[in-house]
Amino acid sequence: MKISKNNILKLSIFLSIICFFSLNIFSNNTFNRISLDTTRNNLYTISSGTKKFLKSIDEPIHLRLFMSSTLVEIAPQLSTYANRVESLLYSYTNMSEGKITLEIIDPKPFSDQEDRAVGMGISPFGGSNNNDPLYFGLAATNSTTGQKNINVFSPEREPFLEYDLTRLIAELAQTKKPKISIIDNLGLEANSRIGKPEQQVLTQMKSLFDVEFVKDNASELPENTKVLMLINPKYYPDETLFMIEQWVLKGGSTLIFLDPYAETEVSINPGMPALNPRSDLKKLLDTWGIIFNNKKSIADKKYALRTVRNIKGREVEVSNYPWIQITDEGLNQNDGVLAQLSNIIFTNAGGLNPKDGIKFDPLITSSELSGFVDSDKAGDSKSDPRDLIKDLKTDNKKIIISGWLRDNLNSAFPKGVKKKTGLKKSSEMSNILIVSDADMLMDRNWLTKQNLLGQEIVSAFANNGDFVLNVVENMIGGSFLSEIRGKGISWKPFTKIVELEKSAEEKFLSKERELVSKLEKMENKIQSLTKKNNNENDVISPETIKAIDGFKSEMMTTRAELRNVKFQLRSDVDNLKTKIMFINIGLIPILIAGLALIIAIRRPKPKKIIH
Repeated sequence: MKISKNNILKLSIFLSIICFFSLNIFSNNTFNRISLDTTRNNLYTISSGTKKFLKSIDEPIHLRLFMSSTLVEIAPQLSTYANRVESLLYSYTNMSEGKITLEIIDPKPFSDQEDRAVGMGISPFGGSNNNDPLYFGLAATNSTTGQKNINVFSPEREPFLEYDLTRLIAELAQTKKPKISIIDNLGLEANSRIGKPEQQVLTQMKSLFDVEFVKDNASELPENTKVLMLINPKYYPDETLFMIEQWVLKGGSTLIFLDPYAETEVSINPGMPALNPRSDLKKLLDTWGIIFNNKKSIADKKYALRTVRNIKGREVEVSNYPWIQITDEGLNQNDGVLAQLSNIIFTNAGGLNPKDGIKFDPLITSSELSGFVDSDKAGDSKSDPRDLIKDLKTDNKKIIISGWLRDNLNSAFPKGVKKKTGLKKSSEMSNILIVSDADMLMDRNWLTKQNLLGQEIVSAFANNGDFVLNVVENMIGGSFLSEIRGKGISWKPFTKIVELEKSAEEKFLSKERELVSKLEKMENKIQSLTKKNNNENDVISPETIKAIDGFKSEMMTTRAELRNVKFQLRSDVDNLKTKIMFINIGLIPILIAGLALIIAIRRPKPKKIIH
């Protein structure tokens, strides 16, 4: 029985279609949770720190991804982003060994699922231009009453998607308020003797964490400490230094605020300045390989704040060079703790200089127009700060104000202290953030307070508080959160469409305004003719009726022209969107399938062997 070439071709096409759909169905059901990351920035790759953390959690976490089924249709530019979110969440469930479960919910309009989304705090967006509200957020709960949300997966946060997801799960995995232990030599607590209120940084921390203050001569940290904060450290005895370093060598998360001149330090004697406002942690810093000169402050010509100073009896607004406002260029935006923060203010900050070979990642830096000045002179509130830059030497290099120390460290007390022995080197990678200014924690550096009808209104003019809370939350999650870096973004706005929309608006806007103006004039003429009718019994004259009918006819024609203009305004954009969707969804797969079919048909036939 012979089969014609035409029938063979039809059969090949039919089998190709069957194979295509069968392969898709099989892959969707079998490999929907397996991915090979070939993206430029490894967008779908989970960091090793997250993998380790997910395997270690004991608390069951239930994730609910609220994602409208019409999301991609209405906002096609979010297609890849939505796919990445879903893919990462599936990866998290697989790596957690059953501790994390995922539920994907489509909150359709007026449905129980929409009520559920709203009830769990997921924020809708869109809802204009005759479109229903869209939902694209995550609600997560633990086995108790804990709940954390990502109300909306904002494209601006996509570089930090893994960071946000991991931090959310890390916070839920803690069923109790995490304990923050603080050794404070600055004065964050309220002081009734001098009428100083509790500082807002401390107030905010108390609302989120279990905060406990530790004496500066302590030899043991409180049980269940998650983060240790050292604020303007000095006068520590060896027993306390040993306690701190043993915590660090075990991988304990540590946040240190040094200061070459702590202007806001609360003195033991009310009304008197602090005897020694400098931080001193030299014994540990030298061992860790970090150089901090506590007699030098940074002066910065670029980031200097304008402040009012009393100079020779006159109030003068001057550039206060040791008071600096660090903006985008000085903030490492690739680090999650600084994402979306715009400015942080430091007053008399010092400089941090790591020795060769030390793993120290800069987080905040001064500008290239900065240098060092004497910290005592910089801290003198009666001097003219402009005098400080007369001899300022700059070498066009940025100075590190804050950075992460992540390294294997040695002990400063290898023989122990007072019969106490401990680790001589790190058992875990250190997780230390050092900031070279402690004053940045005080209200004056980032808040304004006003009295309104007997109520104190507080508003922030800098992100100092946000920065501190971000760092503490990062550290509570563990050192693995510090390892997560911002990645690229998967979604790309349709810039060509945006340009075309602007061009179309410019092209048709003048015509649209002309027609709208014409309509208004005709409507006014009709109203005028009606009012001017002088016939008895309010009977409109035949001439007036004819004129009104003429204007109405012209008005209908003008409205038709206006509708046509508005249609043309969108037609080019809609056509381009249709072409792009066709190319992405239809044309490219068709071309690939067609190419494969051509190769299959044109494959050389096996030669007949003649016996």
